[in-house]
Amino acid sequence: MRPNSLVERPLEWTRGGGEGLPVAVSSRVRLARNLRDFPFPQRCDENELDSVTARIRDAVAGAELFRSSEKIVVDDLEPLSRRLLVEQHLLSPALAAGGRGRLAVIDGKGIISLLINEEDHLRVQVVLGGLSLREASRIAFVVHEALQPLGFAYDEGLGFLTACPTNAGTGMRASVMIHIPALELLGQVNVLVREANRLGLTVRGTYGEGTEAMGALYQISNQVTLGPTEDDLVEKVAGVTLRIAEEEERARRTLAENRFADLEDRAWRAWGALRYARSVSVNEALAHLSLIHMAGALAIVPPLTVPEWNALVLGVQPAHLEARSGGDLSPQERDRARGDFLRARLARKI
Repeated sequence: MRPNSLVERPLEWTRGGGEGLPVAVSSRVRLARNLRDFPFPQRCDENELDSVTARIRDAVAGAELFRSSEKIVVDDLEPLSRRLLVEQHLLSPALAAGGRGRLAVIDGKGIISLLINEEDHLRVQVVLGGLSLREASRIAFVVHEALQPLGFAYDEGLGFLTACPTNAGTGMRASVMIHIPALELLGQVNVLVREANRLGLTVRGTYGEGTEAMGALYQISNQVTLGPTEDDLVEKVAGVTLRIAEEEERARRTLAENRFADLEDRAWRAWGALRYARSVSVNEALAHLSLIHMAGALAIVPPLTVPEWNALVLGVQPAHLEARSGGDLSPQERDRARGDFLRARLARKI
């Protein structure tokens, strides 16, 4: 799996879809599972990790569902390919770090990923565009059913057993990547975070726990996995996402009605910076892309379609720039390459 092939491959989630909300970028459902015949990965010795990997490999090989999926030994991937897969939300940073028995199985469109021997023996991940949690959940449980013969660790009282107790029960994390630039501009994100916490949800940065939000991109997901059913969790996260979408739309109207001159000036300055700058940092690029995406929806600057915007957001990431350039770049070289990339792409919009 070479970087130049990864950077050009189509990713289904970048196409958008779902319920068509401009706020919802992508939806992910993740199921954490462990094989009942083995200790959790942190307690496994090397032979046990290899045995877990072999069992899951055999199960995958015998399931029609995975016929077109690629089986990837993480330690065999070059560092750039690992970083690309993290930027595309197909590998977790923890799995990408590598280690004994770590394997990924990824389908051709990046919808289904199996992450093996990370924190748990198996994590089933499904990623779709827009607000698509119900469909992502349906697919995740089709995968779960296909792998059921592995024999998952389960307790009648606690549900599915996981390495981290906070994941026990359903073992499900349902999350939506949301884009909320107007709420960020109006300083209302902290209110959103507090309200989400009150409802049993958590709001994290762009790449999950411990990361900052870049370009007004946040992840909202369930905190509790024990007690509610899987359907309950999906409905709660989807319902709160719809409420956030309403608040973001209200905030955009407020900006357009009360601060139009300022918003128009900011948007065209952002457009000009991306269209003509020779050197652009990743944070600057994402901040400007966030603003012009919102301003385009308000008919202030040329609009970007969902696939165009997602392609730009991915394209300015460090690993994507290096893959297109054919090798390692210094930070200064990346900023120059980012400027070249943005100028070329935005030139097509005018």
